[in-house]
Amino acid sequence: MDDDKKHMAQIAETLNLVQKEEDEVARLSALGLSPRDIAVAMELNPTRRAAFIALASIPGTEVARLIEMGRANGRITPQLKLQEAAATGNIEAIRTLDKIQRNNRYNEFIHQLDDDEFTL
Repeated sequence: MDDDKKHMAQIAETLNLVQKEEDEVARLSALGLSPRDIAVAMELNPTRRAAFIALASIPGTEVARLIEMGRANGRITPQLKLQEAAATGNIEAIRTLDKIQRNNRYNEFIHQLDDDEFTL
């Protein structure tokens, strides 16, 4: 187990994102890009690209956290804009927001189901 932690530390050290790169990860992940596509778009060299992709696949790492945060913001920001438009009485925004909220509730319900609830 200690070897795994050392290996992860080495990978993280290889990547060592600066603030500008962290912001770029969050921005690109908000678009729904895969970790591989993000690394390519950021023009990371092959060594850093491999480290980025490896860290993205491990929950709890800084890269995984940045991607998760970016994806959440990518979903939330447009919904907040719709909510603002709906609050002013924009009928189309109200309808669209209602559809999105129903979809969000459905996805949350499915996410919370246990595996045994899928079996007959």
